[in-house]
Amino acid sequence: MRRPWKHPTKARHGAADLCLREVGLLLPRRFARRAAASEDLVMRLQVHRKLNRHTGCVNTVGFNADGDTLISGSDDQMVMLWDWDTGAIKLQFPSGHSNNVFQARFMPYTNDQTIVTCAADGEVNGRIVLF
Repeated sequence: MRRPWKHPTKARHGAADLCLREVGLLLPRRFARRAAASEDLVMRLQVHRKLNRHTGCVNTVGFNADGDTLISGSDDQMVMLWDWDTGAIKLQFPSGHSNNVFQARFMPYTNDQTIVTCAADGEVNGRIVLF
């Protein structure tokens, strides 16, 4: 006997939830809760690319608004901007911190030209970058 069809959001199918999220039919917070509890989605995750340029533990990663540039910060006190498609480094620079970088983000509405970092030294630094 066939099981009755269930709407993907009710059945908690991780891949289906991802599709619904991408087209705006599932709220971000709800998707996050479901994804965290979805064995199906976790089992489908794969490594897209290894980015091996930091010499310390990477503590933070994030995308720009367009999703084509990844920013990373590390225990090596460096900040790196990566081309997500190719894995190439677009820009790397010392953060100016005297300790591990724990957060690095593109500031909204700056056309990806302003980056803010914070670190274990208790400082918050802002940088204007052109790449």
